[in-house]
Amino acid sequence: MLVVGAVSCGSSMPSPKDVAEKIESHDVLAESDYTTMIDYCGEYAKKAQKYFDIINSQADSLSAESVQATSDLAKLYGEYRYLDLFRDILDNTEERVLGKNNVRKVEELAKYEAFPLPEGAGVSFLDTNVIGDIEDMPADSGEVIAAGVGEAVNVP
Repeated sequence: MLVVGAVSCGSSMPSPKDVAEKIESHDVLAESDYTTMIDYCGEYAKKAQKYFDIINSQADSLSAESVQATSDLAKLYGEYRYLDLFRDILDNTEERVLGKNNVRKVEELAKYEAFPLPEGAGVSFLDTNVIGDIEDMPADSGEVIAAGVGEAVNVP
């Protein structure tokens, strides 16, 4: 009887599928929805980090280790069907909307390379020398200033 009570108490968080449906329906998101998205992206980021570590440690991106890690990372990515949707939402959500507990989670997960930081979070947003983003595929956002990956920095 006690186990049943514990199980029913734990089901108060929406599932990733429920949150995705809410997003696609343009419903207002609750703090618990953001918690689900953060947990989902955080779980992926923690699992993916070992592959990023292997890839980043290789001098040659065509080394057997790098190729295997890239393949394993792609396989892992395929297991997270809501990842891009949740990343996009989190990336474009101001930190103040998340709630204090979620902000703490974001701060803990920010160390993982694959974790998306909400708008206004992270070191790069605090650095006044950062003047824009450099992306693989430039978009018409007006913020992309060159092709590539990284940040454009204003060097005094």
